[in-house]
Amino acid sequence: MKSVVRYRAGDAAAVAHIEDRPEAPAPRAGEIQVRVSVSPVHRGDLVATETGLPDGSAGRRLGTEAAGVVTAVGPSVPTFRVGDRVAVFPAPGAWSEHITVPAEAAVAVPDSLSDETASVLLVNTITSRDVLRAVDELRAAAAAPSDSPLLVSGAASAVGKLIVQQARDRGWPVVAIVRSDRSASTVRTNWPDVPVVVSGSGGWQHELERAVRGRPVPVIADAHGGPFVREILPFLDDGGTLVVWGDLAAQPWTLSTLELLMRELKIRAVSITRWATRPGDIRAADRRAALQIAAQHPHLLTVHAAYPLDELPSAISAARTSGTGTVLLKLN
Repeated sequence: MKSVVRYRAGDAAAVAHIEDRPEAPAPRAGEIQVRVSVSPVHRGDLVATETGLPDGSAGRRLGTEAAGVVTAVGPSVPTFRVGDRVAVFPAPGAWSEHITVPAEAAVAVPDSLSDETASVLLVNTITSRDVLRAVDELRAAAAAPSDSPLLVSGAASAVGKLIVQQARDRGWPVVAIVRSDRSASTVRTNWPDVPVVVSGSGGWQHELERAVRGRPVPVIADAHGGPFVREILPFLDDGGTLVVWGDLAAQPWTLSTLELLMRELKIRAVSITRWATRPGDIRAADRRAALQIAAQHPHLLTVHAAYPLDELPSAISAARTSGTGTVLLKLN
């Protein structure tokens, strides 16, 4: 079968390539085999190629999330049958024509969802819920009043849109921060009443002050990173927390220790790579919630473009610049 593999660390465009690999193994107890229809090219997938591999490694297949059709079912799997459509995460090696995964990593996909939507069902929604669990906890600890706004940077990104929607579902005021007029248009189209600030424009801090209107801000959810962190911290209450869930800037932070110490500011990171350590009931609830969000807000699970496997370089390039939608690889 065809699979995307790397043998060394480096930029994904340089180290990822397509090769023929042995077929996915037959499923053992508790496992299913899936013929992958489409798989997203997440930015995290691209970042992961920059890490080293163990000595003597036979290479690592790439990809982490997929949608497809069950082709074989191992013993002790009562939940799936051959022919069922599924979304899967975690799905190591998802940029392959077939994968074998634990059955608990899969959810059944209803007929109302396309393969493309199903393929972006889990990672982005789970990340957004992990962020909001942290925000829930921090707002409660700070006894935040109901009118305290949540500032969300990267608000037009795949995860950012889900954070904005679920924050509004909780009844929280939201202020969206984006980097371009195009992204601002995306937010305004989805939520005309949400204040939007374009951080790339002159005087954006004054616009943000007007949007906050002097209300307390105990938590900010940030996906920009880089120099933006230093610019956004003044809007955080003393003792407040910056919840970091992305690195869109891909640049080092320009921040001194004193800027945190003098105001007792805190940083809390949230990463999908840690989700597998969450209790099983939380993981199960996240998967169920992903299906509910897809049913209620399918327009938030946007796809930028889908590329055939033999156009892998174009898919990688597009994934770095797509902005408001996810790039997909078509495997079958």
